[in-house]
Amino acid sequence: MSQELKVVWQSIWGGWTGYSLHGEAMAYHLHRQGIYLMHRSIESPFGGPPRHEALRQVANRPILKGAFQISYAQADHFYVDHPGYKIGFTMLEVDGLPAEWVQTCNQMDEIFVPSHFNKETFVRSGVHRRITVIPLGVDPDVFTPLGPSHGIDGYFTFLSVFEWGERKAPEVLLTAFNHEFQANEKVLLLLKVDNRDPGINVQQQVANLNLSPNRAPIGFLYNQPIPDTQMGALYRSAHCFVLPSKGEGWGMPILEAMACGLPAIATDWSAQTEFMNDGNAYPLRVRRLIPAQAKSPYYKGFLWADPDYDHLRYLMRHVFEHQDEARRKGQQAAREVASKWTWEQTATRLKARLLDIQVEAKEG
Repeated sequence: MSQELKVVWQSIWGGWTGYSLHGEAMAYHLHRQGIYLMHRSIESPFGGPPRHEALRQVANRPILKGAFQISYAQADHFYVDHPGYKIGFTMLEVDGLPAEWVQTCNQMDEIFVPSHFNKETFVRSGVHRRITVIPLGVDPDVFTPLGPSHGIDGYFTFLSVFEWGERKAPEVLLTAFNHEFQANEKVLLLLKVDNRDPGINVQQQVANLNLSPNRAPIGFLYNQPIPDTQMGALYRSAHCFVLPSKGEGWGMPILEAMACGLPAIATDWSAQTEFMNDGNAYPLRVRRLIPAQAKSPYYKGFLWADPDYDHLRYLMRHVFEHQDEARRKGQQAAREVASKWTWEQTATRLKARLLDIQVEAKEG
C-alpha cells in the first residue's frame, strides 16, 4: 500500500446525518485507494463507531505531522489549527453563506464543494480561497437497477424520501398529488419520512393541509429504519421519484433513485443541477426565489426556491401517462450515475487533487 499521501479526516462518524454517512463512504474509498488515513473526531451526541472495520482501525491512529486535513462538516465545525494543509469540504442549500462560515472557510487553505452551485454561492458570499468541485457519489452495488423490489401490484408508485421539514416542501408534494389524481386511478404516493424533531407533529401538519378525501392513496413509511444496504430495493419498488424541495446541498436521495433507474422529478435549482437535466430527469420549474424560513440558523437572510406547484402536477401527470418515456429516462439516468457519480470516482477525484497540491507545493 502506498503511503505517499497522508490525510487526517475530520468528521463525525457513526451518525445518521449525511455528513456522517457520506464522510465515511469517502474515507473508506480513500483508504482503499492506498491513502494513509487518520481521524480527528467532531464531538457530537449523534456520533459513534464507524461502520467499516477498516475505519475503526483508522480512528485509533495517532495524527502525524505534515498530513493533509480534510474537514467534512458544516463550516463552523472546521478545525482551523491543523499545522498542515487544511481543506474544508462542505455545502449549503441556500443562495449564500453565513458570515461565520465565510470567515472559517477563509482560514482554510482550500475549499471542496460537491457542485458548481455551491462554488458560485461560496464565491458570491466572500470565500476567496481556492474552491474545487468534488461531486459526491453512491454505492453502485446497492443503488442499481438490478436487484429485488417489492412494488404494489397494479399501482404506479411515486416515491419520495426525505427528512420532514420546511426545506423539503412536503405540503407542496402532498397537495399537488392529492389534487391531481382521482381515487379510481391506479396511482400511489409513498413517502419514506424521517422526523427527529420532537417539536414537530407530522400527523397534525398533514391534517392541517385539509387534503381532499376519496382521492388517490398516500402511504407513509414514518420513522421506519431501513438499512443502507436495503434502500436500493425501496427505490426499485417505485416507478418515479419526486422531491419538490426548496434547496439541496447535494440531493443524495435524488441521485440514489436515479442510480436505481427511476425517472426523477426534482426542483431545477441548487446542487442537484450538477447531475440532473432534461436528458436524464424531469426538472421542476422554479417560480422565484423566496426567503429561506426554517429552524436552521444557517439560512437566516438567504433565499431558496419556490417550486412551481402547477408544473409539479403537470410532470406527475405526464410521467403517469407516458410510462415508457419515463422508463427510458430512468434507464439513461442509471447509466450516467454509474459512469460518473460513484464513491470510487469521488475518492479518485479527491486523491488526484491532493496529488496536484503536493506537486504545486514542490514547484511553488
